[in-house]
Amino acid sequence: MANSADFKPQFVYSEDYQFAPKDTLFGKQNYCLHNFIADDGSVSEVVRLNVLDDRAREEIIGFHFAQQYAEIHFGEKSEEPQFYMVDRDNPWDFEYVMHDSTSYNLEVTRIADEELLKAIKIENDVTTLLQKTDLRGFEIKKIDKHFPDIVPRDLLAKIQTSEDLQREFSIGDRLGKPTVFLRPTMSPNLDLEDAIRTALLKKSRKEHAGKDRTIIVLDNLTTHSKPDDFFLAADKLGDFLTRLPFKSVWLYTGYYSDDDGYNCEFSLLPIKLSKEEERFQKRNVPN
Repeated sequence: MANSADFKPQFVYSEDYQFAPKDTLFGKQNYCLHNFIADDGSVSEVVRLNVLDDRAREEIIGFHFAQQYAEIHFGEKSEEPQFYMVDRDNPWDFEYVMHDSTSYNLEVTRIADEELLKAIKIENDVTTLLQKTDLRGFEIKKIDKHFPDIVPRDLLAKIQTSEDLQREFSIGDRLGKPTVFLRPTMSPNLDLEDAIRTALLKKSRKEHAGKDRTIIVLDNLTTHSKPDDFFLAADKLGDFLTRLPFKSVWLYTGYYSDDDGYNCEFSLLPIKLSKEEERFQKRNVPN
């Protein structure tokens, strides 16, 4: 059961709202601070939830959403809303049950610029490897391929044969733990209408049962899109969203979180709601 005091959800409605945390990042975990330098030399900062393991990321997002969804569902009641995860990957990402026996499936899918997503994955993979004290030769080669200045030349010189690629090397803390990654020049701007349509079509084509009780959470990893950009895309997708077989669609933007899902901050933006959810939201979500 989640305690709402440990959450800082933000419901996005106004066009001048930004996807950004309200609290300081001091002492926070699982976030990435992206810095982008424009052609005129100006620097913009974007904070996004960053979890090294994709499965763990899904579970944090699922926990955040389920806690907040329970509060929307029950509103201001004297008892703390309770929810339980009762299934995982069978076949949807999650199945949750709330304490009034209401149940729903949850499916998480990403919205992100592919070039930026690829860079983040490489950074996370290398960071995960550098947390180990022993690495196989091919893992050391992988680090050097993406970040040539990290691995000492004398260590690379020991990896010459196919047998060396499978051999384990004790590295201790020789390679250090990077805190800053320099990326090649990129302009991670998305056609949101196309990205949302593509992600939802992919999920709708799954042959799983229970789509009418399944909620889709779009995991927002975009760095240059504002809330009003998503509102505009959702408006253009109106008929398409109405025809979707899913119960509802929400946009989740995470900023930081502890591994257990607490000490966190995130934003939720409704993209498509069922009539029942619209009633709950109007009644229970503060303006």
